[in-house]
Amino acid sequence: MKTFSFRSILAFVAVAALAVGAAFAAPPDALLAHAILQPDALSAGHLLAFAAAGSIKQLNTLLASRKSTLDAMAAITAAAEARDDGMLTADERSQFDAHAEKIKTLDGDIARVRANIDATRTGASVEVPDGRITTEDNRAADPRGGFRSFGEFAAAVHAAGVAAANGHQVRDDRLIFNASAPGSSYANESAGSDGGFLVPVDFSRTIFQASQTQVDALLPYTDSTPVEGNGMAFPVDETTPWGSSGIKAYWTNEAAEMTKSKPAFDPVQLRLQKLTCLVPVTDELLADSGAIGSYLNTQTPQAMAWRTNEALWGGDGIGKPRGFFGSGAMVSVAKETSQTAATIVRQNVTKMRARMSPASYRRAFWMINNDALPQLDELAYGQATTNAAIYNPVGGEFGYGTLLGRSVMVTQHNPTVGAQGDIALVDWKSYRTITKSGGIETATSMHLWFDLGMTAFRAVFRVAGQPAVTKPITPNNGSNTLSPFVVLDLRA
Repeated sequence: MKTFSFRSILAFVAVAALAVGAAFAAPPDALLAHAILQPDALSAGHLLAFAAAGSIKQLNTLLASRKSTLDAMAAITAAAEARDDGMLTADERSQFDAHAEKIKTLDGDIARVRANIDATRTGASVEVPDGRITTEDNRAADPRGGFRSFGEFAAAVHAAGVAAANGHQVRDDRLIFNASAPGSSYANESAGSDGGFLVPVDFSRTIFQASQTQVDALLPYTDSTPVEGNGMAFPVDETTPWGSSGIKAYWTNEAAEMTKSKPAFDPVQLRLQKLTCLVPVTDELLADSGAIGSYLNTQTPQAMAWRTNEALWGGDGIGKPRGFFGSGAMVSVAKETSQTAATIVRQNVTKMRARMSPASYRRAFWMINNDALPQLDELAYGQATTNAAIYNPVGGEFGYGTLLGRSVMVTQHNPTVGAQGDIALVDWKSYRTITKSGGIETATSMHLWFDLGMTAFRAVFRVAGQPAVTKPITPNNGSNTLSPFVVLDLRA
């Protein structure tokens, strides 16, 4: 085992830190002073490392000068914006152009110093006894991309946008370009223009989770499967134990041949569809790290959940999920004879429950339009004493009480009272969805509304869905078909 003096170990640690890129941790002047006091601890590789430390000090000076110049440019434009005409004066234009030229010069110097540092580090070598030092950039594995908060990320994006708008290519190294974005008039790697920068996965996950916890979000109630690819095929068996096809059970006498049966599968292919949401954020909001996270985590989930709900309810299946409303799987219960228009009566509700398949009723809940609430109140407080057992306006999963023991959800997806579907009884576990594994993908562009002082944040969610059955169920006894999706018909 080799032994080393305490002085040699200190010198080795300092040099190794510089050689692997951690020179920012100690002032270069202090390290150079240590080298002067202990020249016996230095090798040729060590000297190269100390040269890199001097370059780092120079780089920090250049970057500080660049920041102060950018601040001066921002102050000029802010002064112009404060005036009614928003125009720069001749003197302001001259000052702005001079600052812009200085930025170009500084960018060139910064690039040259960085190249020198990289070359010095490449040429430096450190002899490590009985082992080897390795380095690894952990930012790629960090779900937050190296940022402490969403506000810090947003500020870095905004700074990159300001630099790109002024023709510069300096940006925070933690920002990752959206490589999947299509080309545009801003096709320039330094700009990150059309697709912008990818939002770190941890911040995207927060938006996705928020979209699933919206009060009326329907997707969590469906039979949902995350997928890695772009689609999935499901076997569908719509036969019943009492029907003429599919798997059957038979009583068999002892030693008698068993009666055969076979499944009747009809595979259904679901292909993911893309839902996008573009959210504008002002420069003032970007400056508040707490407000920007709260704003996006509220606005984006609301918009995504609403549009997803709309498709699950009544989407036509073209570029979006196929909704249950109007599908071949839905059952629509006719109004009562001579029933007054735009009303809901006791018989409507009880007949709707009778058309729900028994296995589905235990999972189902009612969905109604706001305009239907007074009609339900009549069922609770009307003159007929038996109505009190139908609707209880207090409690329930969604705060609107229970109807025949099942919770009531009030939505804007149901049409107004009197129209078909103003009240529906739905078992969402009989609706099948697939979503892209990982949830919502988010990115940002600082160019789309740059002239308005805004940054655009884009969210992309991939989802597909359709009812798990394609037609109502024929009962073993009785003439009325059954379904997991039951609505009340038109009462005009």
